[in-house]
Amino acid sequence: MKPVLEFLSTDEVYEIHQASLEILERVGMKFENVEAQQILRNAGIDVDSKGVARFHSDTVEEYVKKAPRSVVLRGRDPKKDVFLRNGRVTFASGTGMYVIEGNKARKSTYQDCCNWARLTDAMKNLDFSCEIHSTDMPSELTDRYNFKAMAMNTTKPFVGSSLSKAGIFDEIEMASAIVGGKEELRKRPIWWAGYAAISPLTWSENACTVFKETAPYNIPAFVEGESVIGGTSAVTVASTLAQTNAEALSGIVFNQIIKKGRPCILNLGFTHPMDMKTCLALHGNVVAGIVAAAGAQLARFYGLPSAAWMATDSKTPDAQCGYEKALTGLIPALGRTSLVFGMGQAEFTFAVDFAKLIIDDEIVTQIRRTLDGVEVTDETLCLEAIERVGIGGNFLSPKACETFKFIPKETTELTIGDRNTREKWLEAGGKDIGKRAEEKAKEILATHEPEPLDPDIVKKLDAIIENAKRNLGRKA
Repeated sequence: MKPVLEFLSTDEVYEIHQASLEILERVGMKFENVEAQQILRNAGIDVDSKGVARFHSDTVEEYVKKAPRSVVLRGRDPKKDVFLRNGRVTFASGTGMYVIEGNKARKSTYQDCCNWARLTDAMKNLDFSCEIHSTDMPSELTDRYNFKAMAMNTTKPFVGSSLSKAGIFDEIEMASAIVGGKEELRKRPIWWAGYAAISPLTWSENACTVFKETAPYNIPAFVEGESVIGGTSAVTVASTLAQTNAEALSGIVFNQIIKKGRPCILNLGFTHPMDMKTCLALHGNVVAGIVAAAGAQLARFYGLPSAAWMATDSKTPDAQCGYEKALTGLIPALGRTSLVFGMGQAEFTFAVDFAKLIIDDEIVTQIRRTLDGVEVTDETLCLEAIERVGIGGNFLSPKACETFKFIPKETTELTIGDRNTREKWLEAGGKDIGKRAEEKAKEILATHEPEPLDPDIVKKLDAIIENAKRNLGRKA
């Protein structure tokens, strides 16, 4: 049996669903984009002069049903495609604007983004990758530079940022260049886009633009509600779920109005509780994991994929980091969240740690084994082996050799963790897991080479970026 963790009863899921519908009908959702407002009006939705849309419950349910039940995230290498369906749990890296080195952090660069993509490409438990920000490039162009860094250094699916309408168009051109044209992009969108509502109850100008301009290419839409519990949503988890779900549902409706059947991911799992002492949003708090698992239940109610974030508020790969990552990763995973982001992330969501990515890959090994649960069959019961070994025997003998084939499935191996005696650990240098992970990351970066992009495609990407630079100069 494969375990599923559920924090809500069937009645409670329905009650939160009804509360979300009531919020959308009585309070509404503000759309800052004028074109989005008109799109909603044309679909028969009431939008007032301030851009506040009020959705009838029947309308919400009608459009949510149009979204496909499964989503495929395409990679540059088709063998790396990720299928979100049937309770499968997948994992992705985190993102940030800083890189942690020891007890310090520095702003991330374009080269860091390249290295990050290359390291994520090598991680066995990481299914898709998130960019980190190229802060040494012009701020208006970081989305294009990040896109190029990711496309060149990983063959796995990746998610990027889109900072402007011009940026979206350029990223579409870049993705088209890689796959062989816009028609091919519609068939194999190798990049996917997402945006979070601004809590409470607002869709920003840029979010609406990103959703609208990427829709014709069937690029999967990552639709997020991202409340801060006690800050931008009420202090109770139930109320936060109702509000955040309302925000995300309105985004699903908008995307289905733009393009019926567009793949969408309903994400409530980036919601975090506020520390009332510091006013910081806590990412490593266990409540974040609970909200994510409950959000996955709501997504299953609608038949949609879900998402979450395994995170830590710690600044170094210490004990706090380890237990926070394990809890905020395991709880949503047991809740059968479709996508769990955050591998390698640290210090809230401000920074990444290359060594931490190695450690998190090992944590995910343990999580995946937990998700597999216990398989009970005639073969796994091993009754014949028990009879042959008999009373007082042992299962290392040839009498039980056929059971050895289950070792890789039933147990887990470590890459950087230590399971030796103290004496052997000291003989090996007495290094803690952080040091071993740091050395492993450096080794991978020195040896791992993803399948390169064709040089002619790289030239096309560079030409798009150079054109964006010229246009930026003309505006200045």
